[in-house]
Amino acid sequence: TGWVGLGFSPTGFMPESDVVIGWVKDGRGYLKDRYTIVYRTVPPIDALQNVQLLSSSEADGVTTLEFKRKLVACEPNDRSIEEGTTRVIFSYNDNDPVSEDSPAQHQVAGRVSVNLLSGTGNLEPGPLEADHTKFNLLNPNVSVPARPTTYWCSPFKFPVLQNEAHIIRFDPVVQEGHEELVHHILMYQCSNVIEPFLDVSWDCDNPPDNIPGAVRRCRQSAVITSWAIGGAGLTLPSNVGLPMSGATGAQYVLMETHYNNEQSSSTLVDSSGMDVYYTTTKRQYDGAIIEVGHFVTNHLLIPPGVGDVDFRNTCPERCTQAGLPPGGVNVFASMLHSHTAGTAVWVEHYRNKTKLPNIDQNFHYD
Repeated sequence: TGWVGLGFSPTGFMPESDVVIGWVKDGRGYLKDRYTIVYRTVPPIDALQNVQLLSSSEADGVTTLEFKRKLVACEPNDRSIEEGTTRVIFSYNDNDPVSEDSPAQHQVAGRVSVNLLSGTGNLEPGPLEADHTKFNLLNPNVSVPARPTTYWCSPFKFPVLQNEAHIIRFDPVVQEGHEELVHHILMYQCSNVIEPFLDVSWDCDNPPDNIPGAVRRCRQSAVITSWAIGGAGLTLPSNVGLPMSGATGAQYVLMETHYNNEQSSSTLVDSSGMDVYYTTTKRQYDGAIIEVGHFVTNHLLIPPGVGDVDFRNTCPERCTQAGLPPGGVNVFASMLHSHTAGTAVWVEHYRNKTKLPNIDQNFHYD
């Protein structure tokens, strides 16, 4: 029993959200299009109802309402659902409303950011080779520093193989209960200079004195995988693998974990990391990752009192000619990443001075 509410919000909070509230009573479903103005008030019913209830049911304590609406907003109180991040808010109460104008205040409420139109990657990985092997790289019970932001470095050595193999899949391993603590994980390819330090890990930005510069500079080397909060794992196309072992493949990595300890808790101990899958059956193509965008430096400044600020970074023709093979590359996956100040991220693509469709874009970044 009770009512359930679902809304599309510009910020992840109630004000100015496009909301539906519905319930089932005596076998009949109720659903109304509404708009929130301020916190903790009943969202008024829109004069123009732009939702259609398709079905409703209530059984074993579960209320299900199926409805449809247009993606493009029809009137000022509606919000369009566009490509990129959609901030969804939800709430419910176990008690049926007496009338459409009087649903009681929610007992439970929450919010989540999702990509309703563009998806979140290949959530259903395809079949892997029969000879595939999995190993994991996990942080060694890190005592997370009691401050909002920490980048933690943990070095690892991949399994030793006689011949080059292909990495075919990465899955994030986020410790239960730390879903909001672990903000992102990067894995940098490193050399055997890291071998003497495999039994230690450290604060990336405040390394111990015995960590030499050559090891610290691993964070400036090639990234072989990346993951960020809200994302899924990465399964490569069936004909592509990332080189591992052999003459040029990855043998050592430095894993960087960004901890977002907003409450500056001093009691958090984390062992999150990555599952890595590989096959000794070489695939047709070698894959790689290219990073584009800005390094985070003190020069990235947002002047006070200014609204939107664009930061642009360009890899011109001489850059792509130096870094990519003559025949070009095929892009099969992309991940956009920013921190809390970022509101939109996109990657433009030009060929022979002609702008092509963006490789990736999210103009509602969260």
